[in-house]
Amino acid sequence: MIDINILPWFLVAQKVFFIACAVIYLIFSLIIVKQITSMSKNIKDKFNSILVTFSYINLLFAIFLIFLIVIWL
Repeated sequence: MIDINILPWFLVAQKVFFIACAVIYLIFSLIIVKQITSMSKNIKDKFNSILVTFSYINLLFAIFLIFLIVIWL
C-alpha cells in the first residue's frame, strides 16, 4: 500500500523531472535552429528554406511541450 504522505512528493519529483527533460529538449532545439540558420548562410541550396522552417517548427513544438507539461501535470 502506498503511504499517503509520499504521494505528493512523488508527483512533484515527476513534474520536475519532466520539466527538466523538456528544457533539455528546448536547448537541443535552439542549437538545431542556430546550426541550420548558420549552415543556410554558408551553403546555398534550394532546400534551405524547408530546413529552416522545420527547425522553427521543432522549436515551437519544444516550447509547446513545456507549456503542456506545466499545465497538465
